[in-house]
Amino acid sequence: MVEITEKLLKDLQNSEEKYRTVFEHSRDAIIFTDKNGRIIESNRAGVRILGYKNQEELCFLRSFAEFFVDKKDLALCQEKVFHEGYVIEFETRLRRREKGQEFFALISSNLTCDKTGEFTGYVVILRDITRLEGIQQELEMQNTRLATMNAVSMAVSRSIDLVEVLNYTVEKIIEIIKHDSLRIYLLDDKEDELNLVAHRGLASKYADRDYVKKRKVGEGLLGRTAKTCKISLVDNFERSGDPYVDALYKEGLQSTVYIPLISKVKTVGVMCVSSHSKLTFSPDYIEFLTAIGNQIGMAIDNANLYEHIRRAYQNLADAQEQIIQTEKLASLGKLAATIAHEINNPLAAVLTYTKLLIKLMDRDRFTPEKFEDISKYLATMEMETSRCGDIVKNLLAFSRQSKVTILDNRIDEIIDRALILISHDLEMKGIQLIKEIEANLSEVRCDFKQIQQALLGVMINASEAMGKGGILTVQAKHSQKNGFLDVVVSDTGCGISKEDLKNIFEPFFTTKEDAKGVGLGLSVVYGIITRHSGSIDVKSEPGKGSSFSICLPISDSQSEISSN
Repeated sequence: MVEITEKLLKDLQNSEEKYRTVFEHSRDAIIFTDKNGRIIESNRAGVRILGYKNQEELCFLRSFAEFFVDKKDLALCQEKVFHEGYVIEFETRLRRREKGQEFFALISSNLTCDKTGEFTGYVVILRDITRLEGIQQELEMQNTRLATMNAVSMAVSRSIDLVEVLNYTVEKIIEIIKHDSLRIYLLDDKEDELNLVAHRGLASKYADRDYVKKRKVGEGLLGRTAKTCKISLVDNFERSGDPYVDALYKEGLQSTVYIPLISKVKTVGVMCVSSHSKLTFSPDYIEFLTAIGNQIGMAIDNANLYEHIRRAYQNLADAQEQIIQTEKLASLGKLAATIAHEINNPLAAVLTYTKLLIKLMDRDRFTPEKFEDISKYLATMEMETSRCGDIVKNLLAFSRQSKVTILDNRIDEIIDRALILISHDLEMKGIQLIKEIEANLSEVRCDFKQIQQALLGVMINASEAMGKGGILTVQAKHSQKNGFLDVVVSDTGCGISKEDLKNIFEPFFTTKEDAKGVGLGLSVVYGIITRHSGSIDVKSEPGKGSSFSICLPISDSQSEISSN
């Protein structure tokens, strides 16, 4: 019995020594409390982690609960221990000593009991995870920054609206820096003044001040950043030398970083990120803001490129419109002589009947017997005068320059309007006109006057190709191409050689004598038709004539009906 007892005592002693070794050398805090939560024992790690000099000082506390920063966390932890008998790796924030530094901790705890099973207190194992938490937060911040850069990059690539990109960028950065402020300035065309184009986090009274909305290059910290193209970091405005420091203080800003916006190795603006508290901008944060600045520079590049392209396109469109108008006036010039004859005939009739009426008045021949003749004279004069008016009205409508208006139009009306202007020319040259319009044609989606001009240009060319005598055929029919109709203008004129046929739609190419053409007629026709999403084709044989086939899109609604 003695030997057995000695062995048991020795094993117990060894066990206690092992426990004590683990207890004292553990990197985690091991703390024992009574049932009221008062600390009765702690290892050295517990003393160190909780910020005390020795165990006696630590045990002087009323309760371990005093270390909890958030009382809701304390209540939740206690509830789990009471109901389940233990809690494992409960994450919370604790405070070292009284009103000391806060830190993140993992708590594992369970109840302790005596030999009879009566509850006596708690054992708490505490691990300081502040460093791990910091690493996790840093990773989360890096991921957020990468996501922000990716979002801004996508906004830059998919949008050419600079204001939209800048406002989106400001919103994303504010999400990261939370309740601080941000301003974006861009240089004007003269590159001597910065203009505020986007901002967040500034009071409206401050943002509306002239020196906030505009700033000369080289003036203040903002202006100097634009001039030197170097990052400026300010955490003490009193030593900054900025003349606007008082206004910054009143706004509550205490630290600011000024990031130059670079586009093609050239400063185009400045981004200002400010804090309402003393803030140290880390190098990686500066690097992040610089990367955002480069993205903004790219957005400015895209916007400038788009503006240049837009202006070039507008200039091209204006030039094309001018060419169309020039060719229209040239067509009118060709028609001038025939139109003069066309108007002269009804005017001659009006003049003749006017003279007859004057003679009747002079001879006092306005008798009831003559009323019937006088009525015929006046009716003829009215008809011929109306005819002159229609001719002039058509000429004015055709020559008038107007904006392109795409509407649904009937092709037979467009053809008739063009034929009115050329009919007398055909009559004088002895050219026979054949018009074949297919029934129930769909309406054409086009600008009425431009298609009229295109058809007139082709008809004039056909008339000039035939000289004296011939047949001009104008057909309108449904096209074999779904959603289109064809207008075919054919003549029995001199035709076009194979060598010239491939060049007839090129600007300034002409087979006419110098006095009869400058080579813009068919190129303008080609431009009008292609801008209407149509096509024009020509077939010709020297000595036998030519045939121009114009394919035009019909209106969307009727295209759907025909396809169904």
